[in-house]
Order: sequence, then structure tokens, then C-alpha cells
Amino acid sequence: MKSPHPALEYIFGSDNASENPAEGTYQSGHYAGQSTSRSLAQVLAAGCLARLNPEQSHVSIWDPTAGTGFAGHLLVLALQSAGVTVSYRGQDIQSEAAQAGRTRFEGVADAEVSAGDSLLVDNYEGFAADLVLVDGPIAMSWASIEPQVRARQQTGAFAHGLPQRTDSSWLFVSLALEKLRDPSDGGGRVVALLPPSVLSRGGASARVRTRIVEAGLLESVTRLPNGLLADTNVPLYLVTFSNRPRDVERRKVRVADLQAQFTTVERERQILPSAVRDLESGLRTGKPGPRNRTADVTEFLRTDARLSRSIPGRPNLSWRTTTFRGMPVDQSCLAERYGENSGVTLDGDLRTSFDLNPKHILENDERAILKELQGLGWEPRRLVSLLHSAPMAMKSTVSDVVEGRVFVPTGHQGKVSAGSPDPAASGRVLALEVNEDLITARFLAAWLNSELGIASRIRATEAGSASHHYTAVGSGQASLMRWADELIVPVPDARTQTLLATEDERLASFQAELENERADIWNSPEKAEATVRRYAKVFDNSLDTWLEDLPFPVASALRTATTAESTTDMLQSYLRGWEAMAAFHATVLLSASRADPGRSAEVEDEIARKLQSENIGMERASFGTWNVVIEATTSRLRKTVNRGDDDEIAQLRRTFSGLGVKTISRFIDNELTQTFKAVGRNRNDWSGHVGHTSEKEKAERISSLVANLHKARGILGDFWSQLLLVRAGMVDPTRSGLIQAVEIAVGTSTPFIRDNFEVGQFMIKGELYLTRKDSEAPLPLGGFVTLGPAPESAQFTSYFYSRTEGEETRLITYQDAEASEIRGNAVALRKEYPRLFPKPALDHGRSE
Repeated sequence: MKSPHPALEYIFGSDNASENPAEGTYQSGHYAGQSTSRSLAQVLAAGCLARLNPEQSHVSIWDPTAGTGFAGHLLVLALQSAGVTVSYRGQDIQSEAAQAGRTRFEGVADAEVSAGDSLLVDNYEGFAADLVLVDGPIAMSWASIEPQVRARQQTGAFAHGLPQRTDSSWLFVSLALEKLRDPSDGGGRVVALLPPSVLSRGGASARVRTRIVEAGLLESVTRLPNGLLADTNVPLYLVTFSNRPRDVERRKVRVADLQAQFTTVERERQILPSAVRDLESGLRTGKPGPRNRTADVTEFLRTDARLSRSIPGRPNLSWRTTTFRGMPVDQSCLAERYGENSGVTLDGDLRTSFDLNPKHILENDERAILKELQGLGWEPRRLVSLLHSAPMAMKSTVSDVVEGRVFVPTGHQGKVSAGSPDPAASGRVLALEVNEDLITARFLAAWLNSELGIASRIRATEAGSASHHYTAVGSGQASLMRWADELIVPVPDARTQTLLATEDERLASFQAELENERADIWNSPEKAEATVRRYAKVFDNSLDTWLEDLPFPVASALRTATTAESTTDMLQSYLRGWEAMAAFHATVLLSASRADPGRSAEVEDEIARKLQSENIGMERASFGTWNVVIEATTSRLRKTVNRGDDDEIAQLRRTFSGLGVKTISRFIDNELTQTFKAVGRNRNDWSGHVGHTSEKEKAERISSLVANLHKARGILGDFWSQLLLVRAGMVDPTRSGLIQAVEIAVGTSTPFIRDNFEVGQFMIKGELYLTRKDSEAPLPLGGFVTLGPAPESAQFTSYFYSRTEGEETRLITYQDAEASEIRGNAVALRKEYPRLFPKPALDHGRSE
């Protein structure tokens, strides 16, 4: 179907659902109220409408876990708004909920809601449904009614089998599938909300899943943001099933990831309307998009195996491993995962099942790590194949030195260390006894502290976590061995290991020496100048190199300073360069904060209040203006990182084109924020006195500005070498996705390098974005930075917002001392950032 069902628009209306944003169903067998949120009702409705024929004049809906009917009512009213007649039948185990549902549906001509346990009795036998909603209880055991359920199965119900008794979800899904209209009569669709444990659980539940998948009934799986279920942070997935051949492609399943597509309004998490539209479009058209694609059903195949490794003179190591995407656990797999002649063998039979959690289809962190290591020519191995014994969890306060041991902190503090735990580590540490014939403790510790090593540790913790609700390494041996099995590490040759470990220690000693020298100048001030001269040349050269990694607007402004001929011009140029850096930094942060519109509004209101309190504003931007923006936005983003909420982290990473949290943390580091503020204060102190300042004082000020640049570079690390500024060109849709021409606006030179990037979401031609080559969603920059024609010889010049003048904005360049300017559209900028540009108070005149 080319166009959405006309009923779709109704579900987004602000007054169309209910007087309350979240209303009734039940949880764990008890009526709880307030658990089907407006967002979940919208998602369920979109799933139902996605492939519903707009010409179908009548629709029958069955709701076996109706609660108070909130979700069903929204769907019914949406269909009625499009002129469709509806028959609705709802049933709930709780009589209070059923009574509330009857009251809700009083205005619907053909609607019935009754009390009764759907697992035991169908109050509407003979009612054939076009659509079935399953929004059932979370983790409700059916053990107490097992005899009745088995008796009902003997009459033909639960044809796909009985799941484990600890959760009834697949019982409801089975009944829903059996309630659908026969395919010969048009068939129907089931739309269910299910937690991840239900999608992955083994045993009898896995057998039920397998029968449903092999029957060709599974249509799609969509990961939703956490927190949409009232009063709990249990993650949910939207899973759709259909018995219509036109809905279900043979052996194909649509998967989508909406985890990061949410906003927070008054502490309530809501899914973005654009995400619901993307969900509906993906289901309806089957076309790949920025957050959805089609997967072969074999990609859901999971294989569980028990492995062991014999170690001469020591107890055998034994652990469970899991592979996904249909990868068999055979000798080839063991060699690739653990290395040739690793001694790892298979114990017992393999267990294969369909795991419907699409995480391993949607995420590529493992593949990214393996690709990086293979690019270095290093063999990737799982840590478990390099250990002499099982990992041990211990307190970080242990100080005994143990050769050949590596200590990995599990908290945020401290570094991985060899010999003894890092004193800065807090909480537990994991003690690893490594086989130093294969990998040295010094090398492993150093690599695990690298950016890629940190990413590998995070991935292992997520993959090895036993919980779907939080991410942590357990203390039991099974959990620790699972973590060691998931941790990917490189095993270069012995010479490379020794060389890199030694050089890493030398660089650490240089850093310690610099810290000592810095402390010493306060004890011996007369040595300060000579000390700085000893190190200045090395760091000045490194600054030139850094400029070639920076976005062009910042790099070109700073290059102007390095080529200035007089100290006066150089000082002014460095000040302008720092202002360009602050403006660009603030622009990126404002753009990034808009990933969550609700919280973005709060941040921008906070910025507006702070600007007003300091008697400055966006109408006339200054260094101080940008610093207020930087401080407010980075504070919020650091809180996001520290909370560690999986969905918020996913949203943050998606905003920054998939960069790791550690890398993003560099960009929002409070020390960098304070560096911007320190430069701003110095600029204010020096303002207006340049012409009456001695050459020596000018040189000292330049040295201060350059020193802070080195400091900024140290904090940012390789952030700007990983995230590129591009100007978008033409886009070419292909079968595999979108290919977009770009100009890479990085470094100090023009013309820019041209390239083609594969992107999940197209970029507007001529606009600036931050992205990586395979980014799902490039980050668009706000209207405070642009590229335009150069004032003289250069092919491009960067322009930064300076002020508004009526209906125009004034943008200036920092690339030359003439400070050429261009004019922009103030109306558009105010419309884009209304909270930052408050409307001027009306002048009503004054009576005489």
C-alpha cells in the first residue's frame, strides 16, 4: 500500500485518546491501572493500521487483555474517524477494569467488554477478528491454572504448545493467532507488546516461538524505548504476527529500532510521533529506512553450547557460549573465536532456537571492534581462551602485587592495571590470571585502557549481563566466565606486545614528569620559563597536526592566528579563533540536545534564563553567550551519561553518529567547559587594552591561549578525527540504502575532499552535518555556523552568527582580520530556536 490508512492521523491528535495520558490494564494478575501509556496505545494502533486495507469498510477487533480498554478505544475511534464501522470485543480478568472498559465504550455502537480470564474461557466464541491487541501482564505465572489450561488445550486451544509456566505471554499470543479470521476469509493481524525475556527465554517457551516462526506467522519485531510502561522501566518490543500471505514474506521479518526515539516531558517518557510514523511506514511498505530493515528469519537463530578448555596442571575451564544470526558452533567457529589450537572443545549437544530479540541484528559493536583489530593486522581472540583460571571478583582495596594478574575495575573509577588494582578503582575489580605465553599482563592492561579496549569492555558487560533491565557483571562464576567469553582482545606477536606496553608506560611516565614539572614551578618560579621552553616545541608541532583534524570553521580560524605576522594580530586572531571554537562547540551541543525535544526545551529555557540573569542574550552573541550554552548543555549531557540509562545512552550515541560513550564524554567534559570559561574571562580582562600592552605582555597572553589549546586538545583526544563535518550533496537511493555525496569540511585547506557516504537518513543538500561514513542519522548543525563565498582568494569561508538586526542576522568570518560578513534570515533562526530568542515586549506607549 502506497499511502497510510486515513485513520492514522487520528492517533496523533492531542485530545483524541482519553482525558488521561495513561490508563488501565493489569500487571502480574492484579489490576494496576495507569499502565497502558498514550505512547504504547499509539504504537499498538500504528501496528494495526500499517497494512490494513483502506477500502475495508468493517473491522473486527478482539482484545483479550483489555484492561480499561484505553488502547482499544483509541484504535476504534481512529477507525471510526475514517468512516470504518467497528466491532470490538474486550475481556479482562479484573471485574473493575472490565466495568471501566464498558463505561469507556458506551458511545461505540458495537462494542462489548466483559470480565473473565481469557486463558480459561473465551467470552466471545465464534467472533473472528481482523485485528487482535495483546497488551498482557508482565511475567504472570500460569502455574496455578495449569490443569485448566491443559484441559483447554485438549479441546484445540494453544495449538502452538505451552510455554514455561513462569510467563503466560505466549499463551495470549497463541490464543490471539487462533482468533484471527481464516486466511481464506481475508485473515488478520496480531499486534503484541512483549518484554525481551519473553522473546529470548529457552525451554518450552522457545519451542512455542519456533513453531510460530516456522508456521510463517511472524511479521515484525520493533524495539521500543524503555519507560513507556507506567511505573516501571521494563523494556518492551512491539511484535506483529499475521496469517495473511500478503503481509508475511516467506522467511523474511521486518526489524526496527526505536529505542532512541523518545522525549521526556515532565519526567514522563514519550515516543516521538515521527518514530511512530516511521514504524507504520516500514511495516506498510517493507522498504528499509533509517531505523528499520528486513531480515531473513535465520538471523534470529540462536545456538547455545557448553564449552570447556583443558589447562595442564590446572582445573578445566567450563562456560556457556551463545552465537546468533544462525552461526553454527563448529570447529571453524571455535578456531575463529578462540584461535587455532586453543584447546577449546564442545561439551554435549547444541541447543538451537529462535531468539526474537533483534538486538544482535540491529547492533554492530562486535563487528566494529573486530573490523578495527583486523585492520591493524592483529588476531582477535576471546579473553576466556587466554586465561589460566576463571576470573575472580574481589574488593578494589587489595594491594598485594601478583605477577601475571590483570585487574579490571567494574565501576567508573580507576583504570585496568597489571600486578595490583589501581588505587583509584572503586567497588569490585575482576582479577584475571592470564597465560603470559600468549598475552602479557602489561599489554592486556594497556590495551583495555585504550578507546577500543574500553569499547570492548562495555560490549562484553552488556552481552554478558544476565538481566534485560540493567547492565552489570555478576559475581558468580557462570556470569564471570560469560563476560570473559564476550570480551574481545587482540593478540599481536610477542615483540609488538612488549613494544606497545613499554611505549605506553613511557608515555605515562612523560605525563607524570610533566605533572611534577608543573608542580615544581610553584616551588621554584625562576625555573618556569626554562621549563616551558623545554617542552614548547614538541607541543607546538602537535598543534599544527591537530588543526588538520578539526572542522574547517574552527581549523581555518585558528590557522589565521598561527600565520599572523605581528604579536598584536596574532593575539587578536587567537582570541577570534577561541570564539570560533566556542561558537562551534555550542552549536554542536544545541543540535545534539534536540535529540530529545522535551529535555531540549528545558535546556533552552534554562539557557534563556541564565542569559537574562547575566544581561546578555542571543540577539547579540558574545563569547559569554556561547559559554552559557556550553555549560547548560554539557551539564545535562553529563547527567545522562552518569545515569547510565540504556535508552538515553543509545539516544546519545545515535546523536553523535554511533561514537562510544567514552569518546562523547570527552566532548562534554567539565574540564573543557571550564577551559572555555577561563579563556572567556581572560578575554574580558584583556579587552580594550591591546593597543597599550607591551610586547612581552602580548606574548604572555598568546602563550596562555596556546596552552589552553593544548589543554583542549588533550581533553578532546581523537574526538574530531572520528566525527567529520560534511556539506551534503546529491543523494542516491539504492537497494542497500542511501548513498550521499558529501564534501568533507575538515582541516585548513580548500577545496574540500569529495566522497560518498552510506547514510540511514538523507541530508539536505548544501547543509552542514556531523557524521561518520556509515552513520544511521547524521547530526544537522543549527543555523549559527555556515559556509559561504570567500572575501578574497579562498574557495570557502566559514561564517559564525554574531547578532540579529531586524529580520536579518549578521554572520562574520574569523578567517582574516578584515572580518567580512554576510547576512542571513533572522526570522528563520528565531523560528528554529524560539526559546533562545524571546519575543520583545510590546511598547504600548505612555500616557502623559
